[in-house]
Amino acid sequence: MPHVLDQVIAAKTPQTPYARVLRLPRPHAWEPGRVTTRWDVDPELMTPWGSIFGGYLAALADECAGLVALSVLEPGETFATNDLRLSPMRAVRDGPVTIEATVLHRGRSTIHVEVAFRDPGGALLAKASAIQLVRAADRA
Repeated sequence: MPHVLDQVIAAKTPQTPYARVLRLPRPHAWEPGRVTTRWDVDPELMTPWGSIFGGYLAALADECAGLVALSVLEPGETFATNDLRLSPMRAVRDGPVTIEATVLHRGRSTIHVEVAFRDPGGALLAKASAIQLVRAADRA
């Protein structure tokens, strides 16, 4: 049976309503503990100063952190974001931006994730960290 991330990448599952409304990108590749996404910068999301709105970067980080958490869940488990921190380093003005989410630690009840945003030349634009709480799917 294909992994849910294979179905998400192949667009065989519909996006969640929030991902559709926010125009969040689907992942491009995954392996256990790592998800990669490419995002074409949307000029409609620019601030008056010509850079991407930081709240949108946080939404991208949360989505990618959730996708990578899916890559390490066991059957019967689900998760919820408990903590998300975004550290912008350079203004995001153009793209495409590569977003790579990595599981740093998978414990019994938490998944610690890091998300890196890079410009086409590989320079780090922003970094995010997240803690995902793991719970039984029937208790979600």
